[in-house]
Amino acid sequence: MKLLVTGGAGYVGSVVSRMLLDAGHEVVVLDDLRTGHAVAVPPEATFVRGSIHDAAQVITPEAGFDGVLHFAGLIAAGESMAKPELYWDDNVIGSLALLDAVRAAGVRRFVFSSTAAVYGNPTELPIRETAVKHPTSTYGATKLAFDLALTSEAFAHELAAVSLRYFNVAGAYLRPGCRSVSGTTRRPT
Repeated sequence: MKLLVTGGAGYVGSVVSRMLLDAGHEVVVLDDLRTGHAVAVPPEATFVRGSIHDAAQVITPEAGFDGVLHFAGLIAAGESMAKPELYWDDNVIGSLALLDAVRAAGVRRFVFSSTAAVYGNPTELPIRETAVKHPTSTYGATKLAFDLALTSEAFAHELAAVSLRYFNVAGAYLRPGCRSVSGTTRRPT
């Protein structure tokens, strides 16, 4: 499959890109490098430096993408309260531009990196997917806004879509065939 990974120079996007490549997929990474790092993009991926606002230049019918994994966006809840305009622009307007490009190109699969921040302060634990969504930050509100837009788009245009609402992401990816020794990763000899 040919897949586009937005935000593929960031922490989660770069690990997902690596895993997709290891599974035999063709990966194109779209990232503007505002918060990501070019060195994090796996060398086997095709890297396009650009904004999700301009995704239509990358996602065309001729490009032949089978799916999009959307990890691009701003993520600092505190900053989102001081500079909400940045978050509405990037996380909603940019994501809607991406979704428009997906629809126009006939891409049928979409994975969205949302957040558990859409739930705000939960009234019960564990938080279930059906819990009331009441974000307490602009960050959470922008992610919820796009969640809702994606749900509508999926319903109206038969797009297979999912929103991942995880909490704090941490860890490392150890590639198959490698082993960790004293905190370092080594290739087998």
